[in-house]
Amino acid sequence: MREPHRTRFIELIRRGAAARDIHDSDGVGDYDSRFDGRVSERFLEREIGRVAMHAQSLCAPLVTRVGHAPRILDVGCGTGGTTVALALSALAADEVVGIDASREAIDAAAVRALGHDLDPARARFLHVDAGAPLPFPDGHFDLVTCVSVLEFIGSIEARRAFIAEMLRVTRRGGHVYLATPSPLRLREYHSRRLLGDWRQRRGYPWSSSAASLRRMFDDCTVESLSTERLRRHPRLRRVGWAAPVLSWALPWQRILARKD
Repeated sequence: MREPHRTRFIELIRRGAAARDIHDSDGVGDYDSRFDGRVSERFLEREIGRVAMHAQSLCAPLVTRVGHAPRILDVGCGTGGTTVALALSALAADEVVGIDASREAIDAAAVRALGHDLDPARARFLHVDAGAPLPFPDGHFDLVTCVSVLEFIGSIEARRAFIAEMLRVTRRGGHVYLATPSPLRLREYHSRRLLGDWRQRRGYPWSSSAASLRRMFDDCTVESLSTERLRRHPRLRRVGWAAPVLSWALPWQRILARKD
């Protein structure tokens, strides 16, 4: 990320642009109130490095399976790491839109995009309130991505509505990519609550089961990409043949749904 945008981006992160995750909790619980004005250097470096991280973990397998995607929507884009990676990728999009319920995150995402020399006319960011309909016509996008958002939506009914809305704005034959933590772990991925995925509490993240996710995409052809990183890892790909067996132990669920 080039200057002066890098410095401005860091300022926004230090002010809490990446601190809010749950937007529909109505103040219940304390998960979203933990930001105390301090940002660790480790957290800051991770935010800065998200474009490179997503270029490998997300964009590479999508290019292989989706090919060219002229119009892309990144739902819950946060500070724009995924959105910028998609815009810079071989998907060769003409239009990439990132949306988020945090105005502060949207501001940081726009600065990040400028720091990567992206034309605002091609890569743009919009604030959309949590739970609001997506402000796009039916079938507008070729690819819709959603990374680490679903687990922060409070109810299963709201999650179904959220995915239905993403599918609405995806064209027939287009794809929805979804990444969310696996519930098959002792501690919830984000909050570290013991059995937090099973002791569901409003105001705290929790993960949907694989079966529940599949039901949300009933009218789609669904492919699991959970083991893709293992297959692509320079050392671990030697045991890639065991990926299906190991999928239950992986921390993330990653699916690609084709809208039929």
